[in-house]
Amino acid sequence: MTPADPDAAAHYVAERLLLTVREDVGRADVKASVLLSGAVAVPALVLGRGTPGVSGPAAVFLAAGAVLWAAGTLLLLAVIVPRTRTVRSAPGPTFYADALATDTEALRGAAAEAGADRVGWLLTQFQDVSVILSAKYRWLRGSMALLGAGLLLASVPLALG
Repeated sequence: MTPADPDAAAHYVAERLLLTVREDVGRADVKASVLLSGAVAVPALVLGRGTPGVSGPAAVFLAAGAVLWAAGTLLLLAVIVPRTRTVRSAPGPTFYADALATDTEALRGAAAEAGADRVGWLLTQFQDVSVILSAKYRWLRGSMALLGAGLLLASVPLALG
């Protein structure tokens, strides 16, 4: 690659962008998996100890905390579930569903078209994966907010008792 070759430079940048966002997707999945393990373990530990003497307002706080905790746990599941569609603006095969939606000849044509503009194809993938990454982090943030609020509400009975 020479600095005077703008196509090679654009190809390098597009590859690096795609690599970076794919690594970030992996990190988001790992974060969600670790948090999901904790989100499932904490209620099991709490329920295993029992909740003696919880009634009245304390039970309402505990139930509300449990509902928020469950919602946060479901959002963590959404982070690690594989994506089944795309919202990209440019055409081109970029993930497994593209192969399922068409025949081999159409797929061959799409691959040839993508190969004719390698930088465009890499940027299409970058856009696709960036949308997925954005959703994963949005769900991670929402999950953390719900888990935190659930923990706060569930701890109110301890403060009252």
